[in-house]
Amino acid sequence: MFYVNEKELNAIATWFDGFVASFQAGSSEEQRNYDLKIEHTRRVMGFMERLTASMDIPSGERALASAIALCHDVGRFPQYRDYGTFNDSLSTNHASLAVKVLKRQGVLDNLAAESRSLLLQAVALHNAFIIPNDLDPELRRLTLLIRDADKLDIWRVMIEYFTATPGERAAAVAWGLPETGACSERAIAEVAAGRMLCRSLLESADDFKLLQLSWVFDLNFAESFAIMDELGYLETIASLLPQQQSCQEAVETVRSFARSRVLSSA
Repeated sequence: MFYVNEKELNAIATWFDGFVASFQAGSSEEQRNYDLKIEHTRRVMGFMERLTASMDIPSGERALASAIALCHDVGRFPQYRDYGTFNDSLSTNHASLAVKVLKRQGVLDNLAAESRSLLLQAVALHNAFIIPNDLDPELRRLTLLIRDADKLDIWRVMIEYFTATPGERAAAVAWGLPETGACSERAIAEVAAGRMLCRSLLESADDFKLLQLSWVFDLNFAESFAIMDELGYLETIASLLPQQQSCQEAVETVRSFARSRVLSSA
């Protein structure tokens, strides 16, 4: 059995607090980006605890999942310090950077080798567009859990960003995509076909919002759909999209898919 005990989880949490505290920006505007990622990590951990509590898995595996949630975005801090962006395509893969940070810092050295390997692999895969089909069952479950927990809070981050005044926004969030007031037709076509939108297709800030909606197609657990529905993420993001007909038709495809999954999990 692969697991993390309470003492080991607390040690990782103590390390995390010290690690993120070492990143201090020169202005409140820049500091907002670090603070956003600290809050994001804590909320992802909360969602992870809710997801694993809904499943019949041992407490030690739940703690391992929580440790993955705590570690999944540690690469974001040196990424923003060194590149001034959270856009991986303009800087570096933040998941790979997280693995490097965790190894270099030695924070996982006291874990059992199998648990350490699972944690590092799940962190490395948490932001992959598609995960491999041949993962072993334990790694697959942990990877799908962190991917769902991550999405459940990124939706909140995106909503807060797009509903805030420009002066209150964490500037690194939306990758500097232009505000054109429309979604591109190729982005719309992907979502209307029931496919998760690839970042390389994004042309505008509204395409970025459409990408967030398309993540519904990549949710994996009944509790994830229940949380999404409970928090009203889908309709809130949909309300921020332009009223162009083709875009609204794509939104309806997402709604229909989500509705079927919410009903089936009820």
